[in-house]
Amino acid sequence: MPKICSIILVEDHVVVRNGFKELIQTMGNFKVTAEFDNGKQLIDKIGNLTADLIIMDLTMPVMDGAAAVKWMKEHDIEIPVLILTLDTSDKTIIELYKLGIRGYLSKTCTADTLKWALEEIQRTGYYHNELLSVAMRNDQQAKARDVNADVLDKLTEREKHFLELVGDKEEYTYEQIADIMHVHRRTVDGYRESLFEKFNIKSKTGLVLFAIKHGIVKI
Repeated sequence: MPKICSIILVEDHVVVRNGFKELIQTMGNFKVTAEFDNGKQLIDKIGNLTADLIIMDLTMPVMDGAAAVKWMKEHDIEIPVLILTLDTSDKTIIELYKLGIRGYLSKTCTADTLKWALEEIQRTGYYHNELLSVAMRNDQQAKARDVNADVLDKLTEREKHFLELVGDKEEYTYEQIADIMHVHRRTVDGYRESLFEKFNIKSKTGLVLFAIKHGIVKI
């Protein structure tokens, strides 16, 4: 006979909690063995509890889900946590996974999705869905934009113009770039050496790739 997965349910709205409890216990080998109104009630009793999984709301009075998960991490409580919430912002999702949650679902998810999440956590230890994938992708893109903005802030207008010409499809020589910019060739060499030093670039090809990467030259 398959092992019953014991679940602690932490949700401050009694009607919602009862609804989830009834739903979970129709899904097969899952049983809610303890219920709490908030994270504080959970951590006060958790030392006396055994469970395979905690399903917890994020927004609760006294102690919310994030604070409870953080406390559990600090006290080496290793019961997997699945967060259920209406807050599906990228920042919240990323922060909670960093704290160690095993899964994240919107409260608007279907019963089938909830069952799949519970089974995945049982089977693999984690439930990764599109919410996490989108959040991670958006987080990476935001970090890339921040890095790009920081790089562009370090460039002078003349250095940007120089990079535009270096990456131009006409493949200008440094002498031609000096003529276009109406400066001496030694000035162009100065732009080049300054960029080499600032960004650890070693060659003209490196300058072109740098300009493309940071949107100074469009392909």
